[in-house]
Amino acid sequence: MKNIFIPIISMLMLAFSSSVFAEEELTVKVNQHAYFPGGQTALATWLSENLKYPQECIDKKVEGEVIVSFIVERDGSITGIHMEQSVDPKLDAEAKRVVGVMPNWVAAEMNGVKTRSRLMLPIRFTLPQTK
Repeated sequence: MKNIFIPIISMLMLAFSSSVFAEEELTVKVNQHAYFPGGQTALATWLSENLKYPQECIDKKVEGEVIVSFIVERDGSITGIHMEQSVDPKLDAEAKRVVGVMPNWVAAEMNGVKTRSRLMLPIRFTLPQTK
């Protein structure tokens, strides 16, 4: 019997930073945070369909939560991907990869003007339960 596994993603809540990157500053508050099209449920679904648990980590029973930060640009594109909390180089690389291929987000806004913002996304890699 083929064992099908979908990674479990921890979506406690996107850890939204209230900071926005002006050209030089980081302390501007936003009226509306950037968000994934369709919201958190759509993000969780997209991640579960696109995140690939590295086989080497499954074999070594490596699991845990990585936290990736990134910038949502004014056009919704993702840049500045950075690992905030590491677990294993292979899990870290997979988390960075999947964030890098995400579709465009809806950019943050301040007084009706789209602006750049930094978000933090926790991604939990949990091994499949064996019976």
